[in-house]
Amino acid sequence: MIVNDFGVLVQSGKTKTIGENVESISDHLTKVDDQMQAGDARMTRIEDNVAEVRDELSRNTEATQELERNTRDLVEFFQAMQGAFRVLNWLGKIARPAAYVVGLGTALVGFWAALKGHMK
Repeated sequence: MIVNDFGVLVQSGKTKTIGENVESISDHLTKVDDQMQAGDARMTRIEDNVAEVRDELSRNTEATQELERNTRDLVEFFQAMQGAFRVLNWLGKIARPAAYVVGLGTALVGFWAALKGHMK
């Protein structure tokens, strides 16, 4: 194990010259620069996509609000009809016994008229 004057481990074998070190650093910086440019291009695409999604979301929200405004009257109508059906159901529950009473009354009046007509 070879250590240089600064305490850094040096690979055994050939030691790099300053020119080789500069070239290695330059290659590494080129790779880093390429990665940074690729990241910048990717981020630009992402930002463009976010802008498109925001525009689509805005249009979707407007369409949803317009649909709500257009269907508000229809919903109110259906709610009113639901209340009307409840009232009609109650009237129907009352009408059955009332129909029996009216039918009985009609039968009694008919019977009375028949008796009166037969007695003359």
